[in-house]
Amino acid sequence: MKRYKVMVAQPIAKEGLERLEQAGLEVIYPEQPIDDRLLEVPEDCDAILIRTAQIGRQVIEQCPQLKVIARHGIGVDNIDMAAASEKGIFVTNVPRSNTNSVAEHVVGMMIALAHHIVKADKELRKGRFEVRNLFIGSELAGKTLGLIGYGNIGRLVVNKCTSGLGMNAIVYDPYVKEVYLDGVRLVDSIETILTESDFVSLHLPYLPEMHHFINAEALKKMKNSAYLINCARGGLVDEEALYHAIQSGDIAGAGLDVFEDEPAPKQHLLWELEQVIVTPHMAAHTKDALIRMAVGAADEIIAVLNGKEPAHCVNRHQLNRTGAINQ
Repeated sequence: MKRYKVMVAQPIAKEGLERLEQAGLEVIYPEQPIDDRLLEVPEDCDAILIRTAQIGRQVIEQCPQLKVIARHGIGVDNIDMAAASEKGIFVTNVPRSNTNSVAEHVVGMMIALAHHIVKADKELRKGRFEVRNLFIGSELAGKTLGLIGYGNIGRLVVNKCTSGLGMNAIVYDPYVKEVYLDGVRLVDSIETILTESDFVSLHLPYLPEMHHFINAEALKKMKNSAYLINCARGGLVDEEALYHAIQSGDIAGAGLDVFEDEPAPKQHLLWELEQVIVTPHMAAHTKDALIRMAVGAADEIIAVLNGKEPAHCVNRHQLNRTGAINQ
């Protein structure tokens, strides 16, 4: 009986590896560490478990036995979906595995910005205790959170902010028809989010047509006391326009976990601004979430290689249309 081969392209939690091995699968690894792009996979590979590295058509087409590409996380913009679908390959993700971690990161950035925590930390380490009279923060209670996108993470952020912090929330999402939480209002335009919010938080995927969705024009519509939070995807925000908006006082600051170019460059305009908090695409990187992502991705691979439908197939519609599902 054939022993299926699974390439784990980047390091994952040991619990995910154990799940694959316990299922009798042969786990293989790239010959060289992978950072930004997976370039080569053995031709007899049956499954690939991928984190953030890009996987393109060339790799997909060189593996005739490939049946599933399992994304360790939520977004699948690093996978050539068209190529996978054409070849009848399942593309899966683990949509709820890191939602709480990311939601907590978003809320943490909001609190840190409102209370000047990072700025005060830096100055106190220089011996400047007197900055306590300079960095006067503001409470989140009573402030308005504006969300663009209201998926799993967005709903958790709203719940934490309204129920836990006493904030009001307005939401724009063309796919959502009703909101069932007190203190939350569904609005019919992005402009309303931009003009009324004290914090604007992005919770939507990156698509080419969404490139620089938040640009100079959008930033001009925000309150000059407002903050922008992006823990969604880089490329949604025009970072140069954001720099100028903050520098000129059009908005108060920003919290960013994602960037148009990743890894983010060592020299960046935004690094100059103390009103900006940045983290290296780590909002989902809690021990809890990393285990859930690894185990969830492993379970999807095990299901497919056992001839079952995966629980979270993101290209099912394309596969059904082509009628080319591999078994």
